[in-house]
Amino acid sequence: MTKYFYVLVLLTVFISGDVFAQSAPKRNSSFTISYSYLGEGTSYQTPFYILKAKKKHPRIMIDAGIHGDEIAGMYACDSILQYLQLIEGTVILVPAVNIQAVMKNTRGVNIDLNQVFPGKKDGPHYEDSLAYDFMELVKELEPDVVINLHEAWTKFDEKYYERKNDMSFGQTLITNSETFSDYLINARDRMNSYIADSTKHFRIQYFPYKPNHSMDNIIEKLKIPSYTCETLRTLNLSERINYMIDVILSFLEETGIEYYYGDPKD
Repeated sequence: MTKYFYVLVLLTVFISGDVFAQSAPKRNSSFTISYSYLGEGTSYQTPFYILKAKKKHPRIMIDAGIHGDEIAGMYACDSILQYLQLIEGTVILVPAVNIQAVMKNTRGVNIDLNQVFPGKKDGPHYEDSLAYDFMELVKELEPDVVINLHEAWTKFDEKYYERKNDMSFGQTLITNSETFSDYLINARDRMNSYIADSTKHFRIQYFPYKPNHSMDNIIEKLKIPSYTCETLRTLNLSERINYMIDVILSFLEETGIEYYYGDPKD
């Protein structure tokens, strides 16, 4: 795994819908990159990308930008898209799920997207339809696991968590099961091994089921394992992006994806 390797691309690339793969470094021909649009033809149309090797399993989906002002995950997806060379498996990236909120650099536009899942096809706000379309996309693509990338303003603190457990998330991996899976534990240990400062290590945090969250709906309705990563937004952006890259690559490895990450010219 390459540590602290990322490329910053202006968010206008997401907004304009340009295809990152068209400008990506030259790489081997053992895998393909295709793209399409979530919500094609709607006001919330946003690209998603499928990196697929000849052996297409296992499959993982990474999504970011459910909240439009949580940008580290979006940049990390861009870096993965540009510098991941896939050997075995499939990686699905949805870098900017809530494109309207991304354009406004705000958490949400009409309502919080992560409070309306599983959505409604013809709901009163575009977020209702977007949540519905996102769930349909996950159902159609059938990943083995879905990882949601988020950011939090407050670092996890045991005492604060006991007082207000919905406001203490920074540097955590969230699960809605009180029994932590080996998959999640191994991914956490792997990513923490790349972080020298133990005060910034990720911890696993149980958060009870919420009926309107994307993670919980993916687990309950689609029967697909899903976990949420929260970096700490008070850290500088480059550090957060690096952590997100480590998170993504650690989950890829634990899923069984085989890859090389880095500039092919190196």
